[in-house]
Amino acid sequence: GEGEDGEVSVEMASLDFMINDAFNVRTGLMLMPVGLINELYEPTLYHGNDRPQVERDVIPTTWREMGAGVFGAITPSLDYKLYVVNGLNAADFKDSGIRSGRQNGSKAKADDWAVVARLDYEPVLGLQIGGSTYLGNSGQGQEFAGKEVDAFTEIYELHAQYQYRGLELKALGAQVKVDDAEYLSEERGSEVAEEVTGFYLEAAYNVLPHFVAGTDQYFAPFFRYENIEYEQARGASVVEGASKDYQVYTAGVTYKPIPNVVLKADYRNFDRDEGTTADEANFGIGFIF
Repeated sequence: GEGEDGEVSVEMASLDFMINDAFNVRTGLMLMPVGLINELYEPTLYHGNDRPQVERDVIPTTWREMGAGVFGAITPSLDYKLYVVNGLNAADFKDSGIRSGRQNGSKAKADDWAVVARLDYEPVLGLQIGGSTYLGNSGQGQEFAGKEVDAFTEIYELHAQYQYRGLELKALGAQVKVDDAEYLSEERGSEVAEEVTGFYLEAAYNVLPHFVAGTDQYFAPFFRYENIEYEQARGASVVEGASKDYQVYTAGVTYKPIPNVVLKADYRNFDRDEGTTADEANFGIGFIF
């Protein structure tokens, strides 16, 4: 409860009205259909103890908002989602991106609304390609540096993943743009990111079937490369700072004794353009039920 009385929250709570394969309705506190992780964030479903930084610092996973929309399958291989949700809150945007602007349902400001849409296509078994976009104002009727601004926010994301036998490949690229960021920067007295761009590439391979025939267990070494770049907007009172661009190299293993339980170990290297580096060794367990 941030120092006050305790509180309980939920990550998602929605009602689905199932009409037919092509058209269904969803309303409530909904996970935004952006990226590969935001809707499938359980620890058994991604490699590494931490989610990819691109899906945290560019796409603000885990991200949910209040709204309503439609979803379905246009064809057996083409799925869509289209939601209208409350907009982000630009008052909390930072030099690191829009992550702090998520409203998460509770007491959300809704002077401004947004549209989020997603398409996924599976041309052949094991291959999925798709993309999503988020468009909406984030000003929420507030003044920044003495002016009420729209702070129109755009997110564009493309992704692909391929799985064949033990091989798993993933690629994702995303970009965030924020209009009126110079007014947000002047109001905060610090830089606010006008544009954030990032991508990652990941490969993994389940080697266990080569050593234990017929096993249902899973053991996969993996490697992931990420790159994130920032373009800052600066108000009149903001002093130019060092570059925030960085790259992340992650290598590790994922072991599942059964599908619902995972043990993970990984090493991450952060290489920042400003000249600093950081190394991490992470170990964890996870489960779903």
